[in-house]
Amino acid sequence: MRTGTINLFLLFAMLVFPAQPVFAAPRADVTEDQVTFDFPNTATFSATLEASSSITSVTLEYGNEQQTCGDVIAIAFPEFTSAKTTEVVWTWDMRQSGSLPPGASIWWRWRYTDESGAEFSSELNTAIWLDDVHDWQTITSGDLRLHWYGNDQSFAQTMLDAGVEGLRRNKEQAGLTTDAPIDLFVYPNYDDMREAILYEPSWTGGMAFPDYNIFIMGVSGSDSTWDKNTVIHELTHILVGHFTFSCIGTVPTWLNEGLAMFSEGALDDNMQSLLDQAISNNTVLTIRSLNGGFSELADKANLSYSESHSIVTFLINEYGQEKITELLSALRDAKPIDDALVEIYGFDTDGLEDLWRESVGAAPRT
Repeated sequence: MRTGTINLFLLFAMLVFPAQPVFAAPRADVTEDQVTFDFPNTATFSATLEASSSITSVTLEYGNEQQTCGDVIAIAFPEFTSAKTTEVVWTWDMRQSGSLPPGASIWWRWRYTDESGAEFSSELNTAIWLDDVHDWQTITSGDLRLHWYGNDQSFAQTMLDAGVEGLRRNKEQAGLTTDAPIDLFVYPNYDDMREAILYEPSWTGGMAFPDYNIFIMGVSGSDSTWDKNTVIHELTHILVGHFTFSCIGTVPTWLNEGLAMFSEGALDDNMQSLLDQAISNNTVLTIRSLNGGFSELADKANLSYSESHSIVTFLINEYGQEKITELLSALRDAKPIDDALVEIYGFDTDGLEDLWRESVGAAPRT
């Protein structure tokens, strides 16, 4: 019995390998080549491999289609019995590697060698990472594809129309467009959505995955305006993510979330009240504290969103939408946020905060 070492996989699953040229190899004799999902936890690859002499080594090359800085291949070493015909099984555990978004495209192929030294490579296979327990349906409009279950066609059309409106607003407000199809997966409630993705805050109602051109959301069940705004919000993240994609640059969270909130429209009464109270009590958060991830505490997260909306609204109202596009371009070119702000607006993050605080009547920054 020849075996791979399970602990070694934990190392290899965390690494990516530069894609190598695929040289001609003897035609692989692979049958029952398939992947089985235990969504959203695992993807198990299995196959039966044959060769003219005993198989001495087997590797599984696998990955997923997403926007990256270069082609990458992950490699796993499944256990197998050295024989002319051998069965191989290997499991990709999302609970260890991190979860893929619903709708992501997974690919894989087997490579193996026999005692004669002959090397074999199977054909590339693909599968869509999605549960098979729901009756998913799809409608499209241009580059937007909406997938849903648990609601009627009229509801789906309303959500799709919201997405089309979101595309229009982002094009007009920040010059953001898409050059590839975008997939939206709409769950009939928040619980179903949260069960489809691992390790996210309990208050999450929608998530965007710009590298995959995918976003997901749960439906409130009671507030259609909120649901339509969620579509526009998450769609904005996709467009911002694509426009600013860079291997070394970053977009501060306040700008990313602020643009998404701005694309929705004015703050609702509850969010505005939360911001007004923080201004009155001198408990607003510093802009620098909003550069990274927002709090998992719902109240603090909501204040972070409200402030981000207010800051981006201030920038657009005072300096115009064209400068926002310039700012995003500078961040795409890997300029730090302070350098980009100074270049385009003439002030850094602290200077922005001073001006924003003055504009909303908040106490000066300490």
